[in-house]
Amino acid sequence: MEPERISLNEIKIDPLAQELVKSEQSRPYTDYWMKAFSNDAAGTEAALEVLRDLPFEKRYTWRVFSALKWGLADFDDECVKLDLPYIPETTRAKMLKELRIRFLQLEMLLKAFTE
Repeated sequence: MEPERISLNEIKIDPLAQELVKSEQSRPYTDYWMKAFSNDAAGTEAALEVLRDLPFEKRYTWRVFSALKWGLADFDDECVKLDLPYIPETTRAKMLKELRIRFLQLEMLLKAFTE
């Protein structure tokens, strides 16, 4: 995918993503970033302590891996091929765009784990 320049006004946030960002599980992460961006060293350190002590099931990484597990556990490309002829072209185009974005996100996740 080629990067394209867009204004901040054009950025649309997925409602589910917005809900997740505001969730209780995301609070330790948003607290950390708020402290880090405001150059609050003591607050950043305290936020890192909270993150350090989170159980695995409360971590952002668990949420991502859990979603991948449930979303792809029974993945079968042959079933996708059976569905595609019956999905309208406009919907397929939107799905393809979304799939490309998810692929980039998965590449970033893999890179984070292998750096």
